[in-house]
Amino acid sequence: MGAAAAALHDHHGAVLLAAPDVPGLDAAVAEMALGDLAAGCDLVLGAAHDARPYLVGLPRVDEELMELASGRFAGGLLGAMADRDLTLGMLRAERRLTSAADARALGLDPVAPADLRALVGVV
Repeated sequence: MGAAAAALHDHHGAVLLAAPDVPGLDAAVAEMALGDLAAGCDLVLGAAHDARPYLVGLPRVDEELMELASGRFAGGLLGAMADRDLTLGMLRAERRLTSAADARALGLDPVAPADLRALVGVV
């Protein structure tokens, strides 16, 4: 997140940071995140099955929130959001693909889109 914050130093406006290893991430997810930000959310997160974010959305660059959002969600983020009186928007859960076991699990997930299941060999 430090590198992202540095790259966005002069950026103004909404920011979506997305993980490259989540095949379910698509334009619809990005539109939902931007919709939540437009509705007034201070932070939008999409969590993967491993409890790490696959998408972080902010209405503007906020290094502190970016750093909080980059960790696991075991109370630290929610507590910090409550302390700052901020609103959190949550996106649907997605599966991160970092191993063959993740691909097999995606292939067996009845909620996963058929086109993604087909890519990993299960239809």
